[in-house]
Amino acid sequence: MPPFRVYDQTMDILAANEWHWWIAVVLTPASILTVLAVIGGYLFKVVKPKYPPRYKKQTPDI
Repeated sequence: MPPFRVYDQTMDILAANEWHWWIAVVLTPASILTVLAVIGGYLFKVVKPKYPPRYKKQTPDI
């Protein structure tokens, strides 16, 4: 087996490991932001209409 084949196989393994970590770096914040967006959307669309503000500004009738 030529020496460059061993080098290529080793580099392929190292590149796979690096690629794995970079995917984690991208997916972790994206997943956290997605969960926070779903929770925020639920609170805004479902919970907020159930509890309107106590004192609403009244518009003058003209």
